[in-house]
Amino acid sequence: MSEKKIRGINILNPVEVDRDYYLKAIDYAIANDYNHIQLNGPIHNLVRSNLDGMVFYRKYCRFNGEKDEAYVRHCMDVVNECLAKSHAAGIKTYMWHHELEIPNGFCEAFPEILNEYGDVEVSHPIIKDFLENKLLDFFDAYPLMDGFVLTYYETKVPLLRLKKQKLTTDEIMTYITGILYDTCKRLGKEVIVRTDATVESDYKILLDAYERVATDDLMIMDKWTQYDWSLSLPSNYFIRNIKKNPLVIETDLFGEYFGKGRLPLMLKEHITKRFSFCEQYAPTGYCSRIDRGGFSAFGTVNEVNLHIMKAVLNGYDLEATLSGFFAANYGAAGEKVKAAMEKTEGIVRKMLFANGYYYSELSWFPALNHCKNHFYFELMREQYEIASNEWFVPVNYERGSVQNIFDDLADARAEAELALKEIEALKDMLTEEKYQQLWIDFQNLLFASKCWEHMAQVFFHYVRFFDEKKECHEDALYAALRALEQLDKEGRAALGDDFYCSFCDVHAQRQKGQNIASFVAEVTASFVYEKRARAALDAKNLTDYVLCGSGCEGHALQKEVNFSDTLLIDGELVRIPGNRAGMDWSTITAHGWFSYRMKVKKGEINRITIIAGSTTDLLKMKLTIGTQEHLIEQPNVGKNTIEFAYTAREDEEFVTIKFDKISVNMPLIYTVCIQ
Repeated sequence: MSEKKIRGINILNPVEVDRDYYLKAIDYAIANDYNHIQLNGPIHNLVRSNLDGMVFYRKYCRFNGEKDEAYVRHCMDVVNECLAKSHAAGIKTYMWHHELEIPNGFCEAFPEILNEYGDVEVSHPIIKDFLENKLLDFFDAYPLMDGFVLTYYETKVPLLRLKKQKLTTDEIMTYITGILYDTCKRLGKEVIVRTDATVESDYKILLDAYERVATDDLMIMDKWTQYDWSLSLPSNYFIRNIKKNPLVIETDLFGEYFGKGRLPLMLKEHITKRFSFCEQYAPTGYCSRIDRGGFSAFGTVNEVNLHIMKAVLNGYDLEATLSGFFAANYGAAGEKVKAAMEKTEGIVRKMLFANGYYYSELSWFPALNHCKNHFYFELMREQYEIASNEWFVPVNYERGSVQNIFDDLADARAEAELALKEIEALKDMLTEEKYQQLWIDFQNLLFASKCWEHMAQVFFHYVRFFDEKKECHEDALYAALRALEQLDKEGRAALGDDFYCSFCDVHAQRQKGQNIASFVAEVTASFVYEKRARAALDAKNLTDYVLCGSGCEGHALQKEVNFSDTLLIDGELVRIPGNRAGMDWSTITAHGWFSYRMKVKKGEINRITIIAGSTTDLLKMKLTIGTQEHLIEQPNVGKNTIEFAYTAREDEEFVTIKFDKISVNMPLIYTVCIQ
């Protein structure tokens, strides 16, 4: 293994700058010979995120009223203080940033930048001028900052999804990257670009754009797992394509998708396996996320993962490193704590990844919309079909028997029970503080494993009731929901605010701490409606129908990644070709689609009836039936009936029906029927 030029940590992920923690992280970096720090910051906050949230504009000062003045001044004080300390220690620092980001009032102030869709025309000179001045302002305010880390996803203006632009998508990405790179070059600063693609075609566009802009001094950072952070996704074979630019590997040691540090987890197999894979491609170095959501591994049993990463980076003896960590932190009980921790990676894999399938909402107990959009209901059908080509669906995924999933969940619960007993047996060997911390961690692991087991039962009995028409499944569904409510009650009583299944991200569409309660209420309402609606549709003797947004939606559903949500509106289920919170953070109006594959009568005229609504007074969307495109634009009268006659070919058994959002007006699709 060659010595790594970059040995990095990523901190404050994704939270506001905290002085005490930032200084502590610098001390950790110095003590452990790290030479590279990336500051993530509150990257999903609409006001405080990115470079924009940390600096006052000068030329574009008219938009400074949108900023949190106190937070900007806080950052300028704290970040510059910390930069002085890290700079003196020879540590380079980079700020995370997403583009294209513009102020909320930018389009109103400069209407000439808008195209026929009402979206930003990114090639307009004003955009270039704004980007250049943003960087000038930022690096003037933070002169010791060495550069920034660039991401093109999760932005107000998603460059990879824009329509009706003067430039192609390839040209857009090259153009914007070139502006940022050239400006930094003039200022003596660096840009580290991320691929971070959840669609392979996007990955190729980004990589080609980066290579066109520069090679030798434009570093590309890519994840060591493909698409996103998961214990079940394959190692990222995309990195083999990065041949012309320096490569730094991004790692997650904390668990955005596997516990966020709230569950005890020793990632020995995961870290060593991923590191061994990446070493084939001779990366310049590694940068590891070591915290999440204001919670870090420092002082917890999960700090062991930082030691594992340090060991593999430096070629240290891993078992000696592990024994040393546990002895230093748990004394005579160290080897027994280590033995309990050895079980945790397997437990979490079986619990949060159903036979290798992503089975949580960013580690947390999921909301119903997330479950429907990630096919957790579909996964429980006897004849399941997951057609969407999305990052969380493993390539060539085979579920096998449903019983495999239940067996894994049962194993996870049994192993968690055993691990907790092993920790409880150490009570007299540990300080009260050490014991209590471990007990909370392992008690949470057990409660979570039980909750996930009953959650799977909910999905199973929900879909089997409709597929098999057996009343016993309805009884079992409600029994599983009651069991979840009881576990929620017991978990809160035992662990209080530390109960794992009460955590959710700040942007989640649910009240904090009400994960299970809201899930039970939403599933119940969905089931009651679906039972009534399906009975009515079944009575019509249709060729086929889709009850949109339902648990048994099926029909080879495909959708734009993360951009098609299900809603319950006035007691009725709908699916939308977009994200429910999209307009809160994205200025783009034409973004989102979904499609179904539906049965038709061969060689006959089929009558297609769609019931649709809109969030505005105008129902506007593009509807594609097979290869025939139709623009729907009409006044919204609440629930609108749209009818088409479709003549199927003699050999045509199925037709694909696709719904596209093409304006600010969000369509609501209730049902699609074919007769």
